[in-house]
Amino acid sequence: MNNSALANELVNKAFWWRHAYIDGQTSLSLSPSFQNFFSSSVLELVDMTGCYTTPIIEIKIQEILNNPDTDVRFIASYDTCDGKRSFQHHLHVYTELNQRYVLANCMDVTEMVALEREIVDAQGRLSVAQLMERQEQLEAQNQFISESYQKQSRFLAMLSHELRSPLLGISSLVQRLRENQTDKEVLSALKAIHLTAEQSTFLVNDILTYSQTEYDEITLHPMEFSLKETLQNVKHLTRSIAADKGLIVSLIYLGARDRVVGDSVRLSQILINLIVNSIKFTQYGGVTIEVSQGEGGHFSFKVTDSGEGIASDQLERIFEPYSQLESIGSTQNIGSGLGLLVVRKLVALMGGEIFVKSSLGVGTSFYFDLWFDDKVNAGSVSKGVNGEPRLKSTTLEAAATKNSIEQINKPNRSKTENSPPYQILIADDSKINLMVLGGYLQELNCTVVEAKNGREAWELFQKNTFDYVFLDIQMPFLDGIEVSHKIKICVENGDDAAKNLKKVFAVTAGGDESNFTLEGEPVCSNGFDHWFVKPVSKAQIIKALQEDLDAMALPSSPQPVLPEAEQVATLDMKKGRTFSQENWEGIDDVPETFKMLVDDFIQESKNGVRALKSLIEAGDANGIAKKAHYLKGNCMLLQLDGMVSVLRKIEKISEKISEKNTPLVGKNQKKLKVILEKLVFGLKYLEKSISIRHNDE
Repeated sequence: MNNSALANELVNKAFWWRHAYIDGQTSLSLSPSFQNFFSSSVLELVDMTGCYTTPIIEIKIQEILNNPDTDVRFIASYDTCDGKRSFQHHLHVYTELNQRYVLANCMDVTEMVALEREIVDAQGRLSVAQLMERQEQLEAQNQFISESYQKQSRFLAMLSHELRSPLLGISSLVQRLRENQTDKEVLSALKAIHLTAEQSTFLVNDILTYSQTEYDEITLHPMEFSLKETLQNVKHLTRSIAADKGLIVSLIYLGARDRVVGDSVRLSQILINLIVNSIKFTQYGGVTIEVSQGEGGHFSFKVTDSGEGIASDQLERIFEPYSQLESIGSTQNIGSGLGLLVVRKLVALMGGEIFVKSSLGVGTSFYFDLWFDDKVNAGSVSKGVNGEPRLKSTTLEAAATKNSIEQINKPNRSKTENSPPYQILIADDSKINLMVLGGYLQELNCTVVEAKNGREAWELFQKNTFDYVFLDIQMPFLDGIEVSHKIKICVENGDDAAKNLKKVFAVTAGGDESNFTLEGEPVCSNGFDHWFVKPVSKAQIIKALQEDLDAMALPSSPQPVLPEAEQVATLDMKKGRTFSQENWEGIDDVPETFKMLVDDFIQESKNGVRALKSLIEAGDANGIAKKAHYLKGNCMLLQLDGMVSVLRKIEKISEKISEKNTPLVGKNQKKLKVILEKLVFGLKYLEKSISIRHNDE
């Protein structure tokens, strides 16, 4: 075979294709050996690639045409008679008869590509297996950490409860000792003990609620309650804390509705935490709770203090756990640094969001909105042993721990012959709690039988006839709920032991009734007529027994009586305006500690009124706001809520005008003058009450 024939033989057996653009048309030719891979003639590139069409071939052709000296190599796959086959291409450019051609020398690399793909797949499978193994390890670690965290949180909750019970017992016992103590040194020592116990209780409460929220054991339990009464309780429960610093707590309720459906326990806990936090950073003036009603069940809450304020760079971290800002006036920190975090979590749980605004040297305000239903769902009101609707808990998980601060409407009567000689069974595994509760009941002329555990309480109940039963929840042998269920069966069966029974009360340091209700069960399923959260005051006991102790009802504080011409209203004859006396406070409403300041207060307030009149005439909105804020602090100190409300309106109106940078003229000026007249009337009412009191004396 000559050289020419040999060359042709090699060319025909090689794998190649040639591509050219001739007169705008694509020309493609293949070597005979390469053409054998395809079942039909190949005229275009797509005839080779078929379902494996790729733009890389045309891209590489253009690349080599633009730069013939470039070494262009690539791999592409073709749809052949034998299926998908991959070839490595090496492109060259040559010219023949003035026509440029691209020649692709091809090498079958199908097996190599398959091997490479298998190696990649194997590496991928190995990587996935390693990732899955790593993921399993991380999940196991996360589960271990989560379980450890939950165990720690549950331990904190259990420890907090165990600590709270003796602290509440100490607070209750100190309360009883202070009632009849006259020695100033002893009272001072008792006050120190009481304050220490209260501060420890704040710490324990924050830890308990925080640990509950961390493992999702807090749920809402809506029930019908009096919003006004709840707000008043919050005010009273925090008032003496404020009084220790010479501050006052004021309440302004601007709603029309009273009975609402919601979780009063959590609402009170939110407000008390906010108030206690505000007291901590306030040295003069006080704290105001303002509640307004919107459309439907929408209520807006605002807690404002006249304290030192919070710097803008610190506002973002006040809701962080264990975050405590330094107070200018005190180095003492009340609480654990969890209070505001607990507040934010509870507000979110109730469907709201909390915001804070603060100005250094002026004060801080916390805002949040909540929605309350206006009616109770069917079946949500429980029945007592006599078939009547149950009384709701008067105390709250957070609020109750502060009940020992002050007894609301503290009774002045002790043992009385007119009181029925009730037979009462009390059961508690704490000697201190038995001593406190038993002492209160004995002062109410009751015969008390004590049991130190649940089993003993049940045995005593079967052998005697009691009018009332007080049961601690967590007791040895039988807990309070088990004893309550047994008593309920006696009532249903008409047993002699239950013939005189009127009510069964729960007494616990473990929070409200919802904390002891099984999942899926209604809150009322525990079988109690009333739920007390320790510490329990005598006033609360009287309130719970009031239907049967009407003879011991407490007299209300006498209000100053104005002359007949002023009893209904004072009338401004020129302008035809009438101001009702019902929202104004007299001298009897001023705390005893501050009554010596009233004369100076009245004189300074009169000067302040004159200054406000001048500022209103001058149209100085900023000056009006500052003066009203100063006078408001004085009124808050004396707990004159009516005047506080008036000055707050003046302050708000003038602040809005000042912010808008608009002149104080026209309607706004007249409106401020009218509101100021109300303040003048409030001062006159206070002066009149002083005059009446002096005449009575």
